[in-house]
Amino acid sequence: MKIRKRTLLKRTILLAILFTPIILLINYALNSETKNEQNTKVKNKQTEKAKGKEPTEKPKEDPEITLTFSGDTMFDWQLRPVIQSKGADYPFQHVKPEIEKADYSFVNLESAFTTREKKYPGQLFWIKSDPSTLQAIKNTGYDIVNIGNNHTLDYYQDGLLDTISHVEKIGLPYIGAGKNASDAYTAREVTIKGKKFKFISFVRFMPDSAWVATNDKPGVANGYDLNLVTKTIKEQKKDADYMIVYMHWGVEKTNRPADYQKEYVQKMVEAGANAIVGSHPHWLQGFEYYNKVPVAYSLGNFLFPDYVTGHSAETGVLTLKFKGKDVQMSFNPYMIRNNQITPLQDTEKQNMLQYLQSISNDVQIDKNGNIINKRTQ
Repeated sequence: MKIRKRTLLKRTILLAILFTPIILLINYALNSETKNEQNTKVKNKQTEKAKGKEPTEKPKEDPEITLTFSGDTMFDWQLRPVIQSKGADYPFQHVKPEIEKADYSFVNLESAFTTREKKYPGQLFWIKSDPSTLQAIKNTGYDIVNIGNNHTLDYYQDGLLDTISHVEKIGLPYIGAGKNASDAYTAREVTIKGKKFKFISFVRFMPDSAWVATNDKPGVANGYDLNLVTKTIKEQKKDADYMIVYMHWGVEKTNRPADYQKEYVQKMVEAGANAIVGSHPHWLQGFEYYNKVPVAYSLGNFLFPDYVTGHSAETGVLTLKFKGKDVQMSFNPYMIRNNQITPLQDTEKQNMLQYLQSISNDVQIDKNGNIINKRTQ
C-alpha cells in the first residue's frame, strides 16, 4: 500500500514538472496576444486621428479688415490764413472719427511740402503747403500717403526731396514717387490682423516726362507704360495677400472714366490688383467691380480751399472691407464747407448717393452708402 502511494506521488510530481512549462508558455502567449490587440487598437486610433476621423479644431475664420481712402488734399492758397488762425487740424474735425476707426487709412497729398520758391515752368498753377501741416495728416489718423501726382515736382526735384524728408520725419510711408526709381516703384507693405497688404501708386498724368524717376534721379512712378505697371504689380504681389493700386489718372472735371482706364483696370486686375483707387479729375467719379475687384475711379477733392463749389466741393470717404477673398466698398459723402470736410445728412446725403449710382457701372448704392455688386446678384 505504501509502495503504491509513493509511486502515485512520484507520478504526480513528474506530471507537474512536465506540464508547468507548457502552462507558463500558454499563459505568456495569451498575455502577448492581449497586449498586441491593445497596441493595435491604440495604433488604429492614432491612425484614425491622423486621418481626421476624430473631431479637429475648426480652421480660423478670416479677419475683417477695413481700409479708408481720401482724395486730393492740400493746405495752400486760401487755406493758409485759416490754418494760421485755427490750426491745421481744424479742416479734419468732422471726418477724423471715421478715419481713426479704420484699421488703416490712405490719403492723396496733392501738394509739395516745401518752402522753396523756384517753380517748375509750364504748369497752370503750383501747389505747395507748409511742411508743419503734415502733422495734421497724422493726427487725423492717416497711416500712408500718396505723393505721386501732377504737382509732385511743382518745385523741382528739391521740392520733392523736401516732401519726402518731411513725410519721413512724421513716420508715414509714401508711395507714387521716390528718391530714385527703386524707391518710386517699391510697394509699401503692412501686416494687418495677420494679412499682408501692399500699396503701390502710378502717375498717368504729368506735365513733363522728365518727372519720371530714374536710377539716379528723384521723380514719380510712370503710369503711362501699362506693361511696366502690370509687370510691377505682378512682381510685387508675389508675397502679399492683398495688393492695393492707386492711380493718378483720368480727365479733369469729368464724372466718368476715360476709355483707356477700362483697359488699365482689366490688365491691373489680371496682374494681381485686389483694389484700384484713383484721383486727378477733382470730381467724384463712379464705382464698379471688375471680376469682383472694387474700382473707385476718382475720389475728387478732399481738402481744397472753400471757394470750390458744385462737383469740385463734393467729396467723401471710401471704405474697403476685406474678408478672405471678398472685398466690399462703401462710401460716406461729405462736402467741403467753411474750409472743413463736412458730413452730409438726410436728403443731401441720399441725393449724392443716388447721383453716384447714376454715374457708376453695374452697382447698387443703398441708403447707407454700401456699394453692392449687381453682377454677382
